Amino acid sequence: MGNRAFIQIDSTQFDLPVILYGHYSGEDNLTAVQNVLARTGRIGDPSYLTAQLFYEFALVLGQYDGELSFGISSGVLSDKDWQDVPAVYVNADTGEYKYKGVVYDDYARMGLS
Repeated sequence: MGNRAFIQIDSTQFDLPVILYGHYSGEDNLTAVQNVLARTGRIGDPSYLTAQLFYEFALVLGQYDGELSFGISSGVLSDKDWQDVPAVYVNADTGEYKYKGVVYDDYARMGLS
């Protein structure tokens, strides 16, 4: 019943994290985060970075047609959220991301936030 994936985007500028959801996305969540962080100049600008992440996740990788399979919400992911693949957690202020409990700073811009 799908291949559900989430990206949670945190920032000190957000009241709550932004959550991107893909119903048939599988590991596109990780691929989208890595693709965007590798090329963006918007780390530290959470609104733009969030838009870039959604675009890559939903449109580029997911071929979203604007109807079904993708969503945007706010809150904090929990174990109760149905996930078929591990979620990716992105710090939009620094560019660090976490996947399977490991924090990666390959693209991080330290000292921002």
